[in-house]
Amino acid sequence: MGALMRSHDWSESPLGPPERWPDALKMAVSICLNSRFPMLIWWGPEFSMLYNDAYRPILGMTKHPASLGRPGRVIWPETWSIFGPQLAGVLEGEATWSQDVLIPLDRNNYLEEAYFTYSYSPIKHADGRIGGVFSAVTETTERVLGERRLKILRELASRTAESRTVPDACRQVVEVLGAGNPDTPFCALHLLDEDGNTLRLCASHGLAAGKVPAEVPLDADDPWCIARAVRSAEAVSLDFLPFRFGSLPAHVWPEPVRRALVLPVARAGGAGEASGALVVGINPRRALDDSYRGFLDLVAGHIATAIANARASEAERRRADEHALLETRFRDLADSAPVMIWVSDPDGRCTWVNRSWLTFSGRAMEDDLGDGWLDNVHPEDLPRCRKIHHTAFAQRVPFRMEFRMRRHDGDWCHVDDTGVPHYAADGAFLGFIGSCVDVSDARRWEMALRRSREELIRLNETLETRVAERTEDLAAANRQLLAQIEEREQIEATLRQLQRLDAVGQLTAGVAHDFNNLLTVVLGNASWLERAWAGADDPRPLRRITHIRIAAERGAKLVAQLLAFSRRQRLEPRTLDLNETLEKMRELLVTTVGGGITVELAPKAELWPALVDPTQVELVVLNLAINGRDAMSDGGRLTVRTDNVTLGDQTRPEEPGPGDYVELTVADTGTGMEEDVLAKAFEPFFTTKSVGKGSGLGLSQVLGFAKQSGGGVRIETVPGEGTTVRVYFPRTGAAGEGAAPSAAGFAGMAPACVLVVDDDDAVRHITASLLEGLGHTVVEAGSGGAALERLAARADIDIALLDVAMPGMSGIDLAREIRQRRPALPVVFVTGYADTALLAGIRHEHVLKKPFLDTDLDRKVRAALANTRAGTLDALMAEPDPAAEAD
Repeated sequence: MGALMRSHDWSESPLGPPERWPDALKMAVSICLNSRFPMLIWWGPEFSMLYNDAYRPILGMTKHPASLGRPGRVIWPETWSIFGPQLAGVLEGEATWSQDVLIPLDRNNYLEEAYFTYSYSPIKHADGRIGGVFSAVTETTERVLGERRLKILRELASRTAESRTVPDACRQVVEVLGAGNPDTPFCALHLLDEDGNTLRLCASHGLAAGKVPAEVPLDADDPWCIARAVRSAEAVSLDFLPFRFGSLPAHVWPEPVRRALVLPVARAGGAGEASGALVVGINPRRALDDSYRGFLDLVAGHIATAIANARASEAERRRADEHALLETRFRDLADSAPVMIWVSDPDGRCTWVNRSWLTFSGRAMEDDLGDGWLDNVHPEDLPRCRKIHHTAFAQRVPFRMEFRMRRHDGDWCHVDDTGVPHYAADGAFLGFIGSCVDVSDARRWEMALRRSREELIRLNETLETRVAERTEDLAAANRQLLAQIEEREQIEATLRQLQRLDAVGQLTAGVAHDFNNLLTVVLGNASWLERAWAGADDPRPLRRITHIRIAAERGAKLVAQLLAFSRRQRLEPRTLDLNETLEKMRELLVTTVGGGITVELAPKAELWPALVDPTQVELVVLNLAINGRDAMSDGGRLTVRTDNVTLGDQTRPEEPGPGDYVELTVADTGTGMEEDVLAKAFEPFFTTKSVGKGSGLGLSQVLGFAKQSGGGVRIETVPGEGTTVRVYFPRTGAAGEGAAPSAAGFAGMAPACVLVVDDDDAVRHITASLLEGLGHTVVEAGSGGAALERLAARADIDIALLDVAMPGMSGIDLAREIRQRRPALPVVFVTGYADTALLAGIRHEHVLKKPFLDTDLDRKVRAALANTRAGTLDALMAEPDPAAEAD
């Protein structure tokens, strides 16, 4: 956008040429263009538009680049009724904040449903007049649509959970989808009938009578392609609906529905088969993207589950009714039959006998109930009869035995006694049902009764199995739905937090350099005044000066904290024990990868110390752990280990050179990488994850940090078995080695002649004053060209102190020129944090950060002079590492 603004013809714009723009507008445009957060400036009475690269996607294909410098009313006619009054209020001094506002945009050649959170703040001139409006914008369309669709899915789960019939389940589904939902302006649900040849309309919403057929033969081709979707078990997209069926209202929007989707409803237990189809209209103000299509697929899947559950409930009721009817008919038949029938309880006591039993025995009913029936058994057969009877009841198995039984006339008759267990519809054990028949006369009847009882048992067992399977399917579907809802909510919360942090970080880094310049002047002058007033007779001025210095130091700490928060500070490598760092991260790693993945730490005993930035190491481990987690969707093992290694010549550009390194390894048991994927693994923005699951920057950031730290990366992978990523950091001495020497260590060193180069007069003068107060001789220069002239005229200059961010020739450019003329001259770079990218190849011990005290300044200068080789331009100005620049 900066390049586009420079080449733009401003003659037709109300803003006029940029060189005549007021300072307030120039400052706002500078902040806007240097931010990666979407920002927009409305300037002047016509609210002419200026915006940055991050805002361009909001304009879509129809409004960019025509919007640049044009009045807002011309560019946004469809939304000016919303924007116009708000902007007019801001010109009166009233800032606004709007959250999740519906803004209908014509940015992709159709009127689109979109939602935004944005703020309007006045931009004031130096005299307090308001010249324009500054707006920070976040598009929240995906989050708002996601919450709306999740609400529909929850409502479907709640409404269909208690449906016990297929018609009720279909009615509940259509009522939820048709409850004024913009994403389902109309719907119709067809299911196959029992013969499987005809699709019948079960329920519909939002469609006039006759728009969809009530019956569709499965082997025919209907206008809505319902039969085609069921036959192929694949979705069918229908376009240009007004030409096919006339105007189909969207209800929520004034535009008619132009597109529909016919989704097959899967058959329970039938792989790749459909039992029906759902016709659903597509929101005319939204594109049918992956998110929209995924929502509709979830709806179709839930319909299939709800219908299968309702059919299982219907089958369960039918089996229970059939069992009750069979039992009633059995008792009626048994009471009138000539066969002796008996029923016992779970403990084996007789609870009922029919009239034939009483006629045969010649005894009263109460005499044969309980254990009284045993009195009819012959004494010789009684022990065997008891044993068989008790064993059958204890094991709940059918039995058959013959024994002699007393007849009513006193004679003994051989009978064949048979019993079978009797269960309720819910599987409860009720006892036994049996018959006692004359072997010679009633064998045929006894066998028929046995077959009837066996069939009854089979029906009960089949019913219980089907109910259990259907219950488990429904529970699994509900668990999956709840897990998807929870994951989506967590992702959206994280995204909103990252957007807020990024906005604050962009604004903070943009103004850090100027704040640090101001604090350098305040802090340096306060320190100088403290020394000047030390020992004065009146202590009050010294106290006030001390207060100023303390306040400036607190301001410097505040700016440093804000920069650390925004992640714009330079790397700060130090000697680090990687084993200790990983142990502190154990709980964080377990939480990050989730419960289905086992995390193992394998630290190397007597591990070498490494020279590395601790914060960046933690980000490397988390980056690699998240990659491993995403590669193990079904669970697995993540192993993090350390080791001491000595490497030879590198074979790939991303690997380190020869030497001693501390190795950090992260290994997973996931899907691994194919050769073509491995070849592109370190390319920025390359990713194999689905949309919204990854930026493609993880491995490129790991490589950039490792290279910038003096190491490298190796990847070992086997498709289907897993991936191992090895990150190498340079070995260093024991903890505490390599620390910067204190100023006291150079107390005997002679004063130096210092070349101070800074375009800010106040900063340059106070730096010179502090150096002179420390006993050094100072040569000042306000630009790179002036510095080169001083260097040519003064051979006694011992060291150069260069500000990095200067107009024209920067401190880095000046240092390169000095290297050509005075290669052995030590250099210290002074920075206000905002220019850290320029110092990517410079070691931190040769960088002085603003604001600084006189002790900091003296230590840096004397340290550079004491270690001449480490401070020379040849050592400092090596060509930057490509990976470091990419990082």
